[in-house]
Amino acid sequence: MKIQTFSIVAGTRACNAHCRFCVSKMTGFQEIEGGGRHINERNFYKAVALAERAGTTTVLLTGKGEPTLYPEEITRYLELLGQRPFPLVELQTNALTMGWLGRDSHSHAALTAEHLRAWYDLGLDTIAISVVDVERSANAKVYHDDYPDLGQTIGFLKSFGFSIRLCVMMQRGMVDSAKRLGDVVHFCQTHRVEQLAVRPIRRPEESLSAEAAAYVEQHGLSDAEVDRLHRWVQERGTQLLTLMHGARVYDVVGQNVCISDCLTVEPTSDAIRTLIFYSDGRIAYDWQYDGAVLLGGRESAGDRTAPGRE
Repeated sequence: MKIQTFSIVAGTRACNAHCRFCVSKMTGFQEIEGGGRHINERNFYKAVALAERAGTTTVLLTGKGEPTLYPEEITRYLELLGQRPFPLVELQTNALTMGWLGRDSHSHAALTAEHLRAWYDLGLDTIAISVVDVERSANAKVYHDDYPDLGQTIGFLKSFGFSIRLCVMMQRGMVDSAKRLGDVVHFCQTHRVEQLAVRPIRRPEESLSAEAAAYVEQHGLSDAEVDRLHRWVQERGTQLLTLMHGARVYDVVGQNVCISDCLTVEPTSDAIRTLIFYSDGRIAYDWQYDGAVLLGGRESAGDRTAPGRE
């Protein structure tokens, strides 16, 4: 068995954005027992052992909500990872709290510059920023009215030493054409963004949120539109890698561009796209299906307390 990514879910369902296509709502938005307070370290080390033996190279700190609302929990996970042999450690975020911190020089939530310095020192390498566009107006419409300048946010994070991956959720009326994708590539080159990942918004086969699924049905790109954008990348780029589950990485005029899909299942393969750990100790291998579970979890009084938000 091979595992591409070891995903660690930090925090709870709390989020400071209001994305109408929220994947977490569609794949299960239940409260995470112990999230932001306790980490089931017993099962965490079992998940680490599984990932190690499966040759996992990347750890992704992510959330069913926004993980940076729980900075102390992120710190604790990085401490628990310690010197484990995972070469790459990444954090998926909407970067709102980071952008506000960089813009206003003071924290709008629990996150501080000291956290960012500590995370880098503890081995965090890449900040993966979820966006729908590089234009402020588009991101403000989807994420938050007070959306900070994306270029400034990227510069702020790079000042700590972090690499940046821009993760663009393509949808109609935003990044939906070759011209708009070209604008995004140019933005990434201008702001020295190391990696660009583009994927269409999708709904799972069985959505738990009718509202989010309806938004995706209305604003999602058709297969033909997605194919046209993929061809644009293929025609202008040189393919570098083929990742698990069909994701492909290209060099497009010097810019790293990955084209992929956000919800894929490969039932005929023994390769797992992501091994998922929840703070209560659950270990799973798919976001969509409750049956994709390896270990159940429970909050233990003996677990270390992470002094995050209560």
